[in-house]
Amino acid sequence: MNILHYFLGLPPLHGGGLMIYARDLAFEQRKSGNKVFMLFPGVYKEKAKFSQIKFYKKVNQIELYQIVNPQPVSLSGIVNPKEFIKPKHRNDFKDFLQENKIDVLHVHSLIGLPKELVEEAKKLNIKTIFTVHDYFGLCPKISLFNYDNKVCYDYKSGRECVRCNRPSTNLKQLEKQLLQRNLIVLSSSFISNRITFSLAKLVHNAAKKILNSYVKKNSLENTVRDLDYVADASDYVEFRQYYLQFIEWFDLVIFNSEVTKETFSRYLDLAKINNKVISVTHSRIADNRRVFSYEPIKDGKINFVYLGYLDYRKGFFDLIEVLEEVRKEHTNWELHIYGDYSHLNIQRYNNRFYKFHGKYSHESFAEIFSNSSVLLIPSKWKETFGFIGLEAYSWGIPSIASENVGFSMVINQSKGGMVYSESDDNFGLKSSILAVLSKPQLLYELNQRILEDEHFQNYLMENHVKRITECYEELLEENT
Repeated sequence: MNILHYFLGLPPLHGGGLMIYARDLAFEQRKSGNKVFMLFPGVYKEKAKFSQIKFYKKVNQIELYQIVNPQPVSLSGIVNPKEFIKPKHRNDFKDFLQENKIDVLHVHSLIGLPKELVEEAKKLNIKTIFTVHDYFGLCPKISLFNYDNKVCYDYKSGRECVRCNRPSTNLKQLEKQLLQRNLIVLSSSFISNRITFSLAKLVHNAAKKILNSYVKKNSLENTVRDLDYVADASDYVEFRQYYLQFIEWFDLVIFNSEVTKETFSRYLDLAKINNKVISVTHSRIADNRRVFSYEPIKDGKINFVYLGYLDYRKGFFDLIEVLEEVRKEHTNWELHIYGDYSHLNIQRYNNRFYKFHGKYSHESFAEIFSNSSVLLIPSKWKETFGFIGLEAYSWGIPSIASENVGFSMVINQSKGGMVYSESDDNFGLKSSILAVLSKPQLLYELNQRILEDEHFQNYLMENHVKRITECYEELLEENT
């Protein structure tokens, strides 16, 4: 089977769960004997109107390609939605798909993706799958989390999008992002595995100087143009309708969680779309549930652990507010915080209760989780999945998770954690925390349910790939 994955690129172009999942899925499929290609939005040439697919490099025997002149790429919001839906009629997509005899086009994000690529695939009877990892298309800022730090349930015919996106990516910033991406793509193409780190650093520094020079030279002109440009609310309506229709084109839409599916169901008639819910995973998830003996009490205390961004979207500040209320009655706990705290004044946090450990890596999980009682995932946004929950689960650590977190469906199935109802007053989060502080034995019972989970093998990449392959085969059988 010849499979083409469209994603947002490998580091340093892109990171995060989407990249990890798409990369690991592709690598595992290649190991299974398939011919696998990967494609990402690459260099943008402002004067060229032709979009084409060009070879980039090989990674783990997989050919990696870039789209030259893709749709614009922005991960932080847009003020010019019309620019993101302009057609790419002049392209070589058909030639690429035919020459490589692609059987399946598997898309992992709509960001930067020309609609014409999927259109050409459909004409060639190539099966198209879209695994949903984010809310781009519904939301220009990807997360449906608005300027007021609340979930966006009503974009008010685009008016809320104007308010949300105005402070984020203006045209000058978008051009800067495009240039920066171009420089990264070009420098990464130049640097092979045999070139030293020192030379790589020289190329990076040279690229940075070019970027700074460009911004300095063009800042005045771009700023004047920015002041003249404000997107009309109707442009955001058109933007959303464009992508909703785009999604309907796919032969199969895979939602990575029930949360993601429920969110999209508000905007799409899913009865008209072939869709499934399949939780995501990655190749480093292993069955570590019995590596160490789980004890919920650590030196007489409950060790809560929080891993991730320290911001409103992830619920970090709501969590702190709740714990400040909790410690008026209970002091038998500590919160161990893993993540970049450079933007915080940690002196304001009582170091008896709050322990800041900084950034973490996958290699540190054994140490982190061996000293953890329970993971807290208090996300306020509709988090599509949440790999950190699955990581903790694989080590036998229970979670207290918001119903907003896609990973909560794993907990709901095994009862190996606590899922609370979301509210502005954080009543559910506080009640769950108080429950385990009042009765730590409850955590041991949750751990036992994780150990007894008969579905755990489904979360291993080798088994996940089999399920995805079955989806491909079901679609391909329709042609026979």
